[in-house]
This record gives sequence, C-alpha cells and structure tokens, in this order.
Amino acid sequence: MSILTWNDQLLVGIDSVDNQHRHLVTLINRLDELNAVGADLQTVVDTVKQLVDYTVDHFQHEEQLMAEAGFNSRLQTEHRQQHQEFIEKVQQVHIGAQSDVSVLSKDLLDFLVDWLCHHILKTDKLMAISLKQGIDAEQVSLNRDEHVDILHSNLYSALRESEERFKELADNLPALIWVTNAKNLPIFCNRFWFKTFNIQRGFVDRRQWLNTIHPEDRDRVVQTYQQAALELTKFRIQYRLCPPDAGELWILETAVPRVRKNREFAGLMGCGMDISTQKQAEEALLKVNQQLEERVRERTQALTAANQTLEREKNQQTLLNQQLQETQAHLVQSEKMASIGQLAAGVAHEINNPLGYIYSNLNSLKQYIEELTEAAELAERLAGQLPDNHPDVLAFKQFKQTIDLAFVKGDAADLVAESMEGANRAKKIVQDLRDFSRIEKQGRDMFDLEAGIDATLNIVNNELKYKAEIVKEYSGIKPFECVGAQLNQVFMNLLVNAAQAIPDFGKITVRTGYQDADWVWVEVEDTGQGISEATQARMFDPFFTTKPVGKGTGLGLSLSYKIIQDHRGRIEVHSVVGQGTKFRIYLPTRAPAS
Repeated sequence: MSILTWNDQLLVGIDSVDNQHRHLVTLINRLDELNAVGADLQTVVDTVKQLVDYTVDHFQHEEQLMAEAGFNSRLQTEHRQQHQEFIEKVQQVHIGAQSDVSVLSKDLLDFLVDWLCHHILKTDKLMAISLKQGIDAEQVSLNRDEHVDILHSNLYSALRESEERFKELADNLPALIWVTNAKNLPIFCNRFWFKTFNIQRGFVDRRQWLNTIHPEDRDRVVQTYQQAALELTKFRIQYRLCPPDAGELWILETAVPRVRKNREFAGLMGCGMDISTQKQAEEALLKVNQQLEERVRERTQALTAANQTLEREKNQQTLLNQQLQETQAHLVQSEKMASIGQLAAGVAHEINNPLGYIYSNLNSLKQYIEELTEAAELAERLAGQLPDNHPDVLAFKQFKQTIDLAFVKGDAADLVAESMEGANRAKKIVQDLRDFSRIEKQGRDMFDLEAGIDATLNIVNNELKYKAEIVKEYSGIKPFECVGAQLNQVFMNLLVNAAQAIPDFGKITVRTGYQDADWVWVEVEDTGQGISEATQARMFDPFFTTKPVGKGTGLGLSLSYKIIQDHRGRIEVHSVVGQGTKFRIYLPTRAPAS
C-alpha cells in the first residue's frame, strides 16, 4: 500500500530530475510502510538516513542545473532555501529517530508527501519549463486547476488502492468485519459476516440481523452500539447468534467509533470472532474443574479428619512422653536422694560409734582432771605446812612455776568443756542427718513437721549462714502422718533456692500454721531478687532453670511440686521482683483414702 502513487502527471520533463523524484517517492512510501508495520529502530534510522543523503544529492543536482543555465537568481535563492529547510527538517527526524522511533509519525509523513508534491508540481516544474524553453521563470505561468487535479488524482488512486486492499483482506478473514455510517446502517460487511448472518450479500436487512442474535442478548447488543455512538467509546462484547442452518454461536466483538476531524460521529467499525469452540472448552473445563473441586473437597475432608486423628494421637503421645520423662526424672532424682540418704545414714552410723567413744572418754577425762585439780590443791596445802627450805617444798614450787599450775587448772577445765560442747554438736548433726534421711521410714508415718524443718536447717546451715539470717516463727504443729523424708527434701529445696536468690545478705523467714483442723501450712519467705511472671509460669516444669549451665538440673521445684501433689497438697507462690519471694505449702493432716 502506497501513501503516494507515482504517475506521468508528476513528470517535469528532465529525465535525471524525474528519476530522482521517482526514487524519493519510493523512499517516502518505504517510510510509511515501516511506520505501519512498527519496524525496529535501526531499520527506521537507516531508511531516514538514506532519505537525507539522497535528498542532498538530488538538491545539489537541481541547483547545479539552475546555476549552469543562468536560472533567475531570486527564484534560485528561494528554491535553494526550500531545499535547505527540507534537509534540516529531515535531519532533525534522523537525529530523533535514533532514540525514539515515534518521531516517524503520520504528521511527518503527511508533511513529506505534501512538500514533495507541491515542490515537484510547482517549483521543479517551473524550473524545468524555464530551463527547457530558455525563458525567465518569472514569465512562466502554471495552471493552478491542473495542479489541484493532479493532487486529487494521486490521492484518489492511493485511496482506491488502500480500499481495495482492505476489502480483499477483510473478505479473506474468518471474522465478522463491518463498518457502519452515522445512522448505524452498514456500509461494508465482509463475506464471512453475510455468511454467518445468512443474509444475501449486498442487501442488509436490520430485522434479519437482529433476529439472528439470541433473544436474551439483543437488547444488550443494541444498547452497547447506541452507547458507543453516543459517548464515542470503543467496546468489547460477547453475545450469541442463532443462525437457521447452524447451532448456537458465540461471538466476541470489538468495535471503535469512526470520528471526523470536527469530532462528529461518522459510524462504527468492528470485528467479531467466533469463540464457540472456546466457550465449549470453557464449559467443559468448568465442569471438569467442578468435578475436581468436589473430589478435592472430599479428599481434603478425609485428609483433614485423618490429620486431626493423627494430631490427637500425636498430642496424646507427646503428653505421655512428657509424663514419662517427668516420671523418669523424678525417679532418678528420688533414687539419687535415696542413695544420698543411705550414704548419709551409713556415714552417720559410722561417725556415731567413734563419737560415742570420744564423748564417753571426755566425760572420764573431765572427772580425772577434777581429781587431779583436787590433788594439786592438796599438795599446795601440804607444802604450806613444811619449812620453806624443805627440799620437797622447793621442788614443788619450782614445778608449779614451770608448768604454771594455776593456768593449767583453769584451762584444762575449759578445754574439756569446749570438747564436750563440740561432741554434743557433732552428735546433734549426726542425729539430724539420720532424721533427714529417715532411711528406715520411707513410707507414711507420724512426722514432726517443725522438727523436720529444724533438722533440714541444720543440714543446710553451711549454705545459709553466709547468706541470710534465719527467723523461725513456729505455731506448734502436732505430728501427722506423711512421708517425712520427702517433705524434708522439699524444705531443703526451698531453703537453698531462697539463699541463692539473695545477692548479698538478707533474711529467710520460716513460718508454720494451721489452715483449719485438717490442714497445715509451711511458709518460706526470702528478701531476694524475686521471680518474674514469665519465670513463675514455667518454674515447676521439669528441667527448667534460670541458673547457669552446670549449676542446676531444673528438677528441684519440679520434684517438690510432685511430692506436694502426692501428699494431696498444694503450693502457692507470691513474688515481687526486687523485693522477695514467698512459697506457702498446704498439707492435709489426715491421710487420704487408698
């Protein structure tokens, strides 16, 4: 398709100039074709460069002809000026096209065609007549009507060629291609359109066209056409056709308004595609998807139920494993404490025997020292009855001075008293150790709670004496049935934890009391750092500890909690960070039924 058609009416009569004009027309048509097909940037740039170069050569040839023939100087200057303006315009296009191909617009092509036609038909033809006839160009008069007729003829030829090619293309496409006028009457429909609507070519019956559209879609189609004509907007619509010789057809139609330069509506131009196969495929796909979704939903429900069952079993197994782990840890700790108790009882027994010898011998030594003191006093009295120069008196006085008899008598009694006190303390520690371990009574038995606390305090005294002042506020709890060794272990854990919670030196208060006739309580309160809420939430969990690695097992409070639970009791905690912590244990005084 050509934007400009070359014919003999464009000849100026100078062969070299006419050949160059013909080539320029070819280059301009080439640019129009590149613009229409959206050619790549480099191809456009190269073609514009060819146009620039060829135009420069052509203008130089014309200017040389005019110079050699002595052409009118004023008109020659105007001619040369026109050449220069054209070259500058095309060179700007060439520079711009190197970065943006959109500079090759329809307006530019219109400029090239208009300039070339008027330049050939006026300026160059005037030059050719002057050169060929040897007359002054200002004396030459051109027929303006002939000039306009040639332009109209050229444009009409290009338009007819474009129209014929469009119709040929449209008739060979399997699509509904149509064009309407401002009254929405068809002025062109391709062969496929007539065949689809079963309408005789060349005669369009509006009623027959509407009747072919599915009754449920007619109003919507008409309204869409009317809205596009009123608002000058393009549209895209799907509708059904019911041709008499075929089944139901689905059409996807796209149309745009035809608008004149004065913005008046000139009609619509549209293209419709048969999408019946696509619709059938969509329906089949929708049906398959629905079946798949149903199967997926059923499968998902089954998997969900199976997963819920597995999750329940997993949770049960996790709980059992946790209980097993806790029980195992408690058993290990209990066995460890039992072993320590057996060892402590054995050590206490072994210490108790030599301690009995020491205690007995100290009593005898005390008696002997008292007798020796009496003998020394008797010797002093006898020495006082003899003369001072008596040899025995002199020897006694020398001996008394040498050993400092007065100091020995007083110090010996003090040494024996201190040794007796140490032996008593050792005996008490051994007894407390035996009471704490209570190896011989691991079952439930009558237990003196406050005596057990005293025994525990004595055992852990070395952990406490450098950390806190111990304050005891007992209320006189009577013995009751329980597992005393286990409760002693609870007291020991609470006391040691209280001491470790005190950073420097503080106070630990141990209290006892009755809740009612059937319940007693034991309270251990410290002035330590306190326990945060987050730690309180996990403090009784097995293996949880806030101590550094290697400093604690995390089983002390967990085991204590289980021991209290086994006694059907409970344990409560009240703590303020920075002020201290108070543990209170409640224990029933009556043994639970088996």
